[in-house]
Amino acid sequence: MTELEFLLEAMRRNARVNQYLLDHLTDADLALSDGKGGMTVAHMLSHMGVSRGGWLADMSPDYFASSKALAGGTFIWAWHTSDREAIRAMFRAGDEAAVQAVEAHLASGEPFADPHGVGTYPSSPAFFLLQNIVHDSHHRGQILALLRQSGRSQEQLDRLEEHWDIWRE
Repeated sequence: MTELEFLLEAMRRNARVNQYLLDHLTDADLALSDGKGGMTVAHMLSHMGVSRGGWLADMSPDYFASSKALAGGTFIWAWHTSDREAIRAMFRAGDEAAVQAVEAHLASGEPFADPHGVGTYPSSPAFFLLQNIVHDSHHRGQILALLRQSGRSQEQLDRLEEHWDIWRE
């Protein structure tokens, strides 16, 4: 397996972990927040999904269209919903667009655009995929902490931890 193939497989597994989490959250879970101004679980999941398109809007706009369409005219970074299926769709569209953009930029040798001077993966566009995995992991940890604080039983939390099986395949 090449390094890129390995990273693409990691993105597929990350997508499966995100779907697993969505499958195991209740509507009440989606409304949880820290009570101190932090994002709700639904808002975090929305943010995770929309972030791919948000970055692509600046770095590789040709691959932004699917996320933009799902946002329905909303400024991409402001989009959020409690609709589980809309979140799933945003994840799918964003993952597909991110992979396509990375593959295209690797094939052409062209770096991502960097209109804001924030350093858009100048060493390799492939790091954008890794950044998405790390970003999602960060927010999944926050979500699990909120679930624990909300009183989820240890059995329920253990069931959510079964997502690690996806990484160990």
